[in-house]
Amino acid sequence: MEQTPLTLAYLESLSTADLVALAEDFGIDIPEGLNRRFILGELLEMAEYDSREISDSGVLIDATYTTPADGLPDTYNETAVSMLLRDPGWLFVYWDFHANLFSAITSNYRFESFFLRVNALSSVSPVVVKDWFDVNVGTADRQWYVHLPSNERAVRVDLYSRNTQEKEQLLAKSAVLTIPVSVNALSPVGDRRRLSPLVELSGIVELRKQHFNNHRQSFG
Repeated sequence: MEQTPLTLAYLESLSTADLVALAEDFGIDIPEGLNRRFILGELLEMAEYDSREISDSGVLIDATYTTPADGLPDTYNETAVSMLLRDPGWLFVYWDFHANLFSAITSNYRFESFFLRVNALSSVSPVVVKDWFDVNVGTADRQWYVHLPSNERAVRVDLYSRNTQEKEQLLAKSAVLTIPVSVNALSPVGDRRRLSPLVELSGIVELRKQHFNNHRQSFG
């Protein structure tokens, strides 16, 4: 029997249970409770991959060689988030989405925003999240500078989406970045210079800590 093409219209006509069963047929592992639109995105991605495999399976004879364009592509059509240590106080975070998944998320009428979750991790095993804060990003954003938590040894950035009256959805995790001790010691927030007794009595040190904890994503 001829297989029905996996189009968005066809997949939306199926129940969630049928979508999960179809995903299992393709060998896609679907975690329990995963939002329906993410299942749609995974199936559409699989259908696109199969279509590309079929189109590329022919023997390339007398094919015209095309010189590749200079520079890197704007997108690799992959949902991922990565980061680099820019300097002692800042991370450079960059991310991207698979086109079908991005469309499925943003077309949902409950969609609010994407955001980055910056996690401060323990430096001993087992690694656990000690602290975290969120940074909202726009739908057109693909890179952001994020202030480093003070005196941390390891961080990870997660990419999430947020919907009204729904649990936030984890889309991707970066690799763990270990911060060298020598770099961390230079962090502007970790400055331990001795203040005058009058300044210490004023409470400015505690106020500075509170401001950093509540507004660290906007430090400049």
